Amino acid sequence: MRIYLVNPPAPDGIAMVREGRCMQRKGAWTAVWAPISLATMGAIFEKEGYAVKLNDCIVENIDFRQLEKIIRQFSPSVVIINTATPSIESDLKVAALAKSIDRRILTVVFGIHVTALPKETLEMAKDLDLVVRGEPEETVKEIAAYLNRGDRLENIKGLSYRKNGQIIQQEDRPLVQNLDTFPFPAWHLVDISKYTLPFKNKPFLLVDTGRGCPFNCTFCSAAAFYGHQVRLRSVKNLVDELVYIKDKYKVDEFLFWTESFTLNNDYAKAVCREIISRHLKIGFVCNSRVTGIDRELLALIKKAGGWMIGYGVESGSQKILDQAKKGITLKQIEEAVNLAKEVGLDVTAHVIFGLPGETQETMRETLKFCLRLPLDYAQFYCAVPFPGSQFYQEAKQNNWLVDSRWPYLEQNFCVIDYFSLSSRQIMDFRRQAFRKFYLRPKMIFKALGRIDSWWSIKYFFSMLKDFLTWI
Repeated sequence: MRIYLVNPPAPDGIAMVREGRCMQRKGAWTAVWAPISLATMGAIFEKEGYAVKLNDCIVENIDFRQLEKIIRQFSPSVVIINTATPSIESDLKVAALAKSIDRRILTVVFGIHVTALPKETLEMAKDLDLVVRGEPEETVKEIAAYLNRGDRLENIKGLSYRKNGQIIQQEDRPLVQNLDTFPFPAWHLVDISKYTLPFKNKPFLLVDTGRGCPFNCTFCSAAAFYGHQVRLRSVKNLVDELVYIKDKYKVDEFLFWTESFTLNNDYAKAVCREIISRHLKIGFVCNSRVTGIDRELLALIKKAGGWMIGYGVESGSQKILDQAKKGITLKQIEEAVNLAKEVGLDVTAHVIFGLPGETQETMRETLKFCLRLPLDYAQFYCAVPFPGSQFYQEAKQNNWLVDSRWPYLEQNFCVIDYFSLSSRQIMDFRRQAFRKFYLRPKMIFKALGRIDSWWSIKYFFSMLKDFLTWI
């Protein structure tokens, strides 16, 4: 049996990241992330003995015309499609394309959007056969096994599908408890050189360190996909993968892909100590809450090869943080940023404008707060009511949505109007925040200081173009 895994073409030429809750344009980080979910599925299918093909149409610049040729040539039994909220309409065209080639092809989608809205997804696409809800790996493995035996699909947990004109939703699949059971992603199925790290211009890959988040931030949709229960890979299994990738693929830069690498302080320290004890020379970036960390952990991250940490700052207004159920204080943010800088880490702040309760005054407080912190980077997003989040339900119930078209539910657009603050005001302030943060002399000199050759100058301005396009 042949299985085709596809990260769909760029909608309207806009390069997208479609991985878990991160549904954003390339310009947000001037980089596209390697499709770790598809690569993990590819490894699972190869282990089961199936013929597997994976195309990341984003980095390969594959459009729908070229995709049609690929599907015809490969002649798959199953097409599994990665999806995201802003690109969902375009993503679902892959199912229609596959069916136009061969009605027998089973079309399958996965992702947070389709998990949160399975019925609506099936109604949008008559050529879509199956929606995989939640963590996809075990579900798609069962789909392939059932097809290979000629069995029916009705008993597979975590599926939504049509039957006799009705949409059927099977019971939810339990969360995978032992993440070590997954094989390492089949990165040989993609061109690794296409995924380059900003500023360093080196290939980098994602490594899954754990899944789940116990917190209840109203704007986050991650729990709809990976749940609230935190499940961590064993330290040995994780570091074994880092060694494997470095030896096999010659990649030594990584993004630790998880909701927050530091959720379990002892675990994060153990990972760093294992990297250090094996004398593994790598670089990595991780994300973190500002709570639950200490100087020892941050120093170990630095010693193990970590060079940047991203904090979920969200707002410089305590009122907004509390209303969003973030569970942090402004003092904790300041302490976390200062500690990271003291041990020599670069720090990125992830900031959101337009959360419920936002006003012109709270946005000014947030910008003033960010300008005061010793940050290296700041990502200013518009608050997006992604399906699967509490914010999405609130926005619908309170009629805050001024535009419900899916392509505009993206972090560089605001589709929310409040009584005292309009979507236009939020977007205008976001642009102002970028200018005031990055056009300070010290930030300009810091960026220029990273340029060490003529080639670096060309690369820097290419990155700058992507970033400004996103803004």
